[in-house]
Amino acid sequence: MNIDIDISKVVLKGERLILRSFTEDDLEDFYAYAKTPGLGEAAGWFHHETIDDSKKVLDKFISGKNIFAIEKDGKVIGSVGIHKYDESFFTNYTDEKAVELGFVLANAYQGQGIMTEALNLVLSYLFEEVKVDVVFGGHFRGNYKSKKIHKKLNYKYFSSHLVKTNMGTEEVTHEYFLTRKSYLEGKEEKNKDKSIEDATTENEDSRQLIRTENCKGGENISITNKFSSTLIFIRLGMVEYDTRIYVGGDIIRINNKAEVSLNIIRDTSMIVVESELR
Repeated sequence: MNIDIDISKVVLKGERLILRSFTEDDLEDFYAYAKTPGLGEAAGWFHHETIDDSKKVLDKFISGKNIFAIEKDGKVIGSVGIHKYDESFFTNYTDEKAVELGFVLANAYQGQGIMTEALNLVLSYLFEEVKVDVVFGGHFRGNYKSKKIHKKLNYKYFSSHLVKTNMGTEEVTHEYFLTRKSYLEGKEEKNKDKSIEDATTENEDSRQLIRTENCKGGENISITNKFSSTLIFIRLGMVEYDTRIYVGGDIIRINNKAEVSLNIIRDTSMIVVESELR
């Protein structure tokens, strides 16, 4: 089911960005990117011919209280909108709180991970503060940049259909969805991966050995420990150790064993960290 969200007093801060509601002072920045031919058309609206066009849309942004301005270095360079979704199309989610996200970014700032950062901020706000159950998103056929962003954020493909745009045309639109459960699982996975990356970067030490092991299902492998402590991070797959099953995202901690025997149940990728560091 659709819900009403008012972001007029919400400010989200990232490493490079600030997301906030639009104000009248943003008109020139808004027009600077909204007038770019092809930019709006990729999202279903005509690019703005005059600053008056931008003024009319900006007024709607402000009164609607559902559009975040993306601000970088004091300049507005794009937007993320929280919209009503099509309940007649996404009929499986009538009992769950849901919204749809749309986004636009100035050409000069594309390809730098800026929109991914902005959407991560909005998704965190929606799932962790507003407590929505599912977020929808979509893109027109051929919009590979948008497709890549949805995939990066762990959205799942739902279906495709014809959508009438604000330009009066009909476009084949590929629709995606992201549940709160999938979002939280993906966030946990990223945090674990980051911990391993940090360990690899920061602990270049003769008292520590970090390596990746890729194993086939059905194998039984032995790991000979050169150090007193071993940590095995299961990235993907399924492993049995000491009568317990470990799957992707799990960590096996082993101390003071010269050799470790693992039963590889499914194809597995894991990171092995052997260490004398405490």
